[in-house]
Amino acid sequence: MRVGLTMKLWETGREKTDVIVERFTAQDDLPLDEALARYDVLGSLAHAAMLQKIGVLTAEEHCRLRGALLELLDQKLTLSVEDEDIHTKIENLLVARLGELGQKLHTGRSRNDQVLADLRLYAKERLQEIALELLALAEALAEFAQKHEFVPMPGYTHTRRAMPASVGLWAAAFSESLLDDVKLVKAVYELNDASPLGAAAGYGVPLALDRALTAELLGFKAVQRNALAAMNSRGKLEFATVSALGSVMLTIGRLADDLVWFSSEEFGFFEIPERFCTGSSLMPNKTNPDLLELIRARVARVVSAGGAVALVVHGLTSGYHRDLQETKEPFMKSLLTTRDCLAVLSRLIPELRVNEAKLRAACSAEIFAVDRVLEEVQRGVPFRKAYQNLKRELSALRVPNLKDALKKRAHLGGPGNLQLDVLKSEIERAHREWRVERERYLKTLDRLIHQ
Repeated sequence: MRVGLTMKLWETGREKTDVIVERFTAQDDLPLDEALARYDVLGSLAHAAMLQKIGVLTAEEHCRLRGALLELLDQKLTLSVEDEDIHTKIENLLVARLGELGQKLHTGRSRNDQVLADLRLYAKERLQEIALELLALAEALAEFAQKHEFVPMPGYTHTRRAMPASVGLWAAAFSESLLDDVKLVKAVYELNDASPLGAAAGYGVPLALDRALTAELLGFKAVQRNALAAMNSRGKLEFATVSALGSVMLTIGRLADDLVWFSSEEFGFFEIPERFCTGSSLMPNKTNPDLLELIRARVARVVSAGGAVALVVHGLTSGYHRDLQETKEPFMKSLLTTRDCLAVLSRLIPELRVNEAKLRAACSAEIFAVDRVLEEVQRGVPFRKAYQNLKRELSALRVPNLKDALKKRAHLGGPGNLQLDVLKSEIERAHREWRVERERYLKTLDRLIHQ
């Protein structure tokens, strides 16, 4: 046996894998596995502690394995196609240092439940970051809404001026939509918060594994009970997560689209600070909203990733298939894309400038037609008759006092009653819950590392 040399976990040494096969099966996956290295080491620390508890490792063996794993935790691991994956890389490094003791660590587990655990730990940390960035953006929009609560703004349907609205209504609408999205993020976070370790290849092993212990050590709130259900969740869980991220991206994609148009010369409602823009290589007069255009485009990246994952999983029989490797990239990249888009938007919104003069000028008389119709209704005229009468007299409409017109819309959720204090309270409550969860999780991992 080639102890200490690069060797596949399944190789016997009789025949070397063809280099073309190595490249085809592993090359695209290597950067993703490098990003999972930390989580694979953490999972191994928990697994080693559990193996000592059930008597597979002695206390001295566990101490040596733990020391070697902690050293790896502080290293930046890089992979080549010969390594095949991060699990193989780590075991080979342990064997090179510890000899046969390094070969004991894999007892009772498969690379299948290893990668499941790695991906869930990775997803939990990214989803925590996403939730906090999402709430930071929701808070920035709520503050923007409060600052410009009664600044008039035309409301549009069919991309035509329709009714009077306000900058406050517009900004608060996106803030509330993000609060809906954070509920979806929380739901998929809870799905990711169940430990698959101990499922092995999906059928369990004839050892008294303490799956509850490894779950607790890694900060999972539950154990995914059925071993085959844990294996069958791969791909399906990625699909659910990416679908939730797609909803977030649809919200901020529409926000980005609004800002692209409303900051154009034709509208001039908003002005984007130059430090959030780029320029033209040819036209010195141009300032371009590339940041917002890229966010708008990256909606497609995340939404299409959900379809890519679903198409891989669709039609697979129970158990593990190598096809599932192809769900890793869209899953991991969607998490990063969503987080990064939220982060830049939450920094832009507080610095967005409002051109109140342009907004007021855009509130032309015809958008107050419904106001006049309802004035007639309140005098006892049937709505349809008032509507028809007003339609014949549109040219006689005049712009009223804009602030008064907004304040008359005092029903719940109207421009005159946005209940921004309630909105901000809901954001802060959600923010507090996520901060507590992140602190709990990080403290749990800190105990695993420094116990």
